[in-house]
This record gives sequence, C-alpha cells and structure tokens, in this order.
Amino acid sequence: MKITSQQDIIKAYQQRILDLQLELQQYTKLSTRYSYIRLALVIVAIPIIYLVSLINIIAVVAGSLTVIILFVQAVLRQQKFDKKVRITQNLIDINQNEIQNLISYTNIYYPGDQFESPHHPYSDDLDLFGRNSLYALLNRCRTYDGIHALAKSFLVKPSIEEVDLRQKSMQELETQTHWRQDFAQSLFEIEDGHIRNLAAEIENELNLDMGFVQSNWLQKYLQFLPILWGMIALCYFVDVQLANSILTFFFFLNLILTLRKTKETSAVQAHLAQASSLLRNFQEALKLIVSQHWETTYLKNKVSHFKGAHNLNESILILRQLQNIIDHLDYRLNFIPAIILNGFVLWDFRVLRRLSQWKEQNQGILKELFQFIGEMEALTSLATFSYNHPHYCYPEVHHQYFKLNAKNIRHPLIPKSMNVGNDFQIDRTDHLNIITGSNMSGKSTLLRTIGINMILGNSGCKVAAGQYSYPIVTLITYMRIKDALEESVSTFKAELDRIELILQIIERDPNCLILIDEMLRGTNSKDKLKGSIGIAKKLLSKKTYAMIATHDIKLAELSNEIDQGIANYYFDIDYEKGDLVFDYKVKQGICQNFNASFLLQKMGIPMDNQPKEDQTH
Repeated sequence: MKITSQQDIIKAYQQRILDLQLELQQYTKLSTRYSYIRLALVIVAIPIIYLVSLINIIAVVAGSLTVIILFVQAVLRQQKFDKKVRITQNLIDINQNEIQNLISYTNIYYPGDQFESPHHPYSDDLDLFGRNSLYALLNRCRTYDGIHALAKSFLVKPSIEEVDLRQKSMQELETQTHWRQDFAQSLFEIEDGHIRNLAAEIENELNLDMGFVQSNWLQKYLQFLPILWGMIALCYFVDVQLANSILTFFFFLNLILTLRKTKETSAVQAHLAQASSLLRNFQEALKLIVSQHWETTYLKNKVSHFKGAHNLNESILILRQLQNIIDHLDYRLNFIPAIILNGFVLWDFRVLRRLSQWKEQNQGILKELFQFIGEMEALTSLATFSYNHPHYCYPEVHHQYFKLNAKNIRHPLIPKSMNVGNDFQIDRTDHLNIITGSNMSGKSTLLRTIGINMILGNSGCKVAAGQYSYPIVTLITYMRIKDALEESVSTFKAELDRIELILQIIERDPNCLILIDEMLRGTNSKDKLKGSIGIAKKLLSKKTYAMIATHDIKLAELSNEIDQGIANYYFDIDYEKGDLVFDYKVKQGICQNFNASFLLQKMGIPMDNQPKEDQTH
C-alpha cells in the first residue's frame, strides 16, 4: 500500500491487525493442541505402564522414559506457542494504540507527568509534559532510560549538526515499521518504567556486602566439596554405615552454613527476583538492534560506538549470564530443591559467588546498555510520530539568527478537524512581532504552535507544517503565569520572576526567541500598559526576537513611535446572525474588532456606561 495520507496509515495499521489476528488464532490453536496432548499422555501413560509392567521391568523403564520425553516435548512446544500468542497479542495492542492515537489522540504509554515544571523556561507553557501533552502523544518508551531520553530531546538545545543527523535517522526508522513494532514489543511488558530504574536497582543490590562468599576458606571448601562426595561414594564400598554417618554430618553442616547467611541471601534474592524476566526483554531489544543493518550515519555511529566499548553480541551474553544467575538464585524458593542443593553443594553460596564475580567483571555495563536501548526507544517514538503524519514535513534549520518561515503550520495537539493552518514568518529586521486580536481568536495558539514545532524540529522528527524553516535558539515563554499559594507567590510576583528570568537569559545568550502572552496581567491597566511598553523596548534594545500576544492596541501602536524592528499581526473576528465567527487566520496589521463586550452583553450585562478607555479594549 502506497502511504500518501493519514487515512492510509490507519488502513495499514488495520490490515496489520487483521494479519496478526489470523496468526493469533493459529498460535492459540497450536497451544491448545499441545495442552491436550499433555493431558492425553498423562491419561494414557498410566494404563500403558501398568500393562507393560506385567511383561518386565526393562519395558516399564523404556515406556516411562518414552512418555516423559513426549511429555517434555509437548510442554516445550506449548511454551513456544504460548510465547508467540503473547507476542502477537502485544503487537495487536501496539497497532490498536496507533489507530486510537491518530483518531482520538489517546495513548497507553506514560504521559511524562514527572517532567512537568512550572519554573522551566518553556515546557509548561508549551504543554510538553503531562496529560494531553506532546510527550503523552509521542511517547512509545517503556524503560526508565527511554522515558528520560525522550524528555531530554525536548529540553536540550541541540546543534544544527545534531538535528541534521537525527533527521536522517528518523527518515530511515520511519520506513522500518515492522522493526519499530518488534522493538516496541520486546519491551512492551515492562511496567513502571517511569519510576523503576532497573540498572540502578541491580547495581545497588550488587553493592551489598557479599564478602562472605569471597572468603578464602569458603572458596577452598566449595572446590573441595565434589572431591569430598566422591570420597564418601567410595566409602560405601568399604563401610556403608560409616559412609552414611559422614554424608549426614557434611549434609547438615552445609545446611547450617547456608542458614547462617540466609538473611543476606534472601535480601539479594528478593530485590532481584523480578529482574530476570526484565533482562529477557532487554536481551530481545539488543538482538533486534544488532540484527538490523543501519544505513544512516547517526544510527551506525550509535551502534559502532557502543561496539567499541562493549561488543553487542557479548553484551547480550553478559545479560543472559546475569539472568541465569538470578534464575538459579530463585531455586532456593522451592523448599525441597533448596534443601537438597544446599545440603550437597552449598547452592546459595555458589550462585552468590558467581554473582559477585559477574559484578567485578561487568561493573557499570548495565547502565550503559540500558541507556543505549533507551536512546533507541526515544528515536523510535519520534520516528513513529513522523510515520503517522505523512502530511507533516522535516524542517530546515537555518544558521542565520533570525529567520523563520512557516507554511500551513498547525498545532500538533489540536485535532485535524479543528486545526487551521497558518503561514507565518519572522524576518531578520522584525525583532518584536506583536499579535493582537480578540479572546479565543487564536493569538496564544499561534505562539504555542511556533514554539512546540521548534521543539519537534530540535528532536529531529517531523513538524506539523507543510514547510518550516527556523534557527536553533534558546526558547523562553511567558504565558501561563499563575500564583503559587504553597510558595506564597502572587500572580504579579510570579510575573516579575519570569521577567527577571528572561532578562538574565538574554544577557548571557543573545540568540533567543521569547513567546509572551499578555504581559503583567496581575496589575492595574495603566501599570500594565506602561510596563508592557517598557519590557517591549528593553527587548528591542537587546536585539532579541519575540512574539507578543496582547489585547492592548497601544502596545501594537508602538510601531508608530519606533520605525524599525516591530511587525504587527492580528486575528480577526466577524459576526454572523448574532454570533461570533472566527477564521483563526493570522493577518498583517492591528486588530480593530474585539469580543468581550459582545459576550458580556449576551450574558445580560449592560455595557453602555463603560469608560472610553476600556471600550477600545
């Protein structure tokens, strides 16, 4: 299917679901079949073995072994198809999520609540994190490192070269739909990734004092045990009673030694208990990365750089070793095997010794491996967004400060049916871009649209526009200023703090874009206008670029006083059959139509005796 529209994308996901559902039915039938075979073997084995026992003991042994082998084979086959059932169902859920994401903007992945910060220079104002945010729309990460890597791509100012390399990797990943879904599936069953840093958990547990398993006497005793049991076995040919006595003595001695350290062993085992299955997920993810042939420089460098430090195939083996150690440590949870294994071979000590050796040989590798997988998760999240929006474009990044040009730019969080595209540009000479208009006309949305698409562009993925070119800048917003009672901060004080932050940033970094929505709302109208004009002039004197949305015509009329550096835009309003009509299209000039009086009159509030100054607003 040739993908040309978002509807084609939805159809592709729907077809993938239909194909997977057929596979799911097949795997479910095979799993059920082997389940019945297991049951049939048990039912049939009892009378057969009884009948064979009437012949001779050799036939009984042969028959029993045959049944056991067939039973084990049936179990293994059922487990194989059970795994395929689980994987296929996960893939169906992944595809269904993509459809719902495109239709209703919902997502089953973590929305990034922990990254919300009202004090950040722009993240809160641009709805980057939390419910109904850009992160909530894009995220396809399950691991701790992936969740943080994606957040970092929204918060860190990149270089032009970094954006270019990431864009090329997006373009390659965008075409690898099945690989992206297989990669997502390998980590799909990981839960609580936003709060559970598995690498740190395991490394913390490995930092527990396990010196008792490294003592010289214990290591020598562990080496001597096989020889001891061999000597006891030989002793049975000489004196059975003596052999039994020696065996019993050392068996219970070993149990006593084990019990003396059972608290320490249980602490390690309890904390690592769930890590084994998660390590399998990371192994599968690494295998998929290794098996894929990458073309773009960015992706090849990611893999080859890591191979330089740790061969990826070797890394998979290292993870498997740790997983096996944890699995073996779990044997102690079964009472009878634990008694037998510890009584004969000091099983707990042997496993902990292997764990201690693994730690010495692979210190820090888990953190590097998981961060590497997390970075790939973040890239695939962004690539999935790019694939899902074929009508969006990859932006061009300018070296020149400042030049911005957007064609048919939209806000990525507004549903398509309600989303009006705009053309907008900022020339190098226009430092202050003042946007006037009535309430609900689209002023604030335009500011957020420009800003959030800059963040998308910085991350390397497509932006919600037909064409978009922009420079890499330090982005600062002054929009949703509110009081903070818990910090004893009024709205006006919060605004002053934000103004101070802006002034501090532009002093040390001249390459900024400031998005301001209605300055100084926390004070009276006269001070508000004076202060707004003062701030605008300050920004102009610093040659800083800004977009300012305002209701104050006087602020827009500053262009009459200052010849250069100010451009005016507005959103218009019309009245049809007694109702307001918005076209949400930005135009050049200053707005003359406002809607506050109209809306208040419709609510039955008289507006005849308003002060002349307020009527103009």
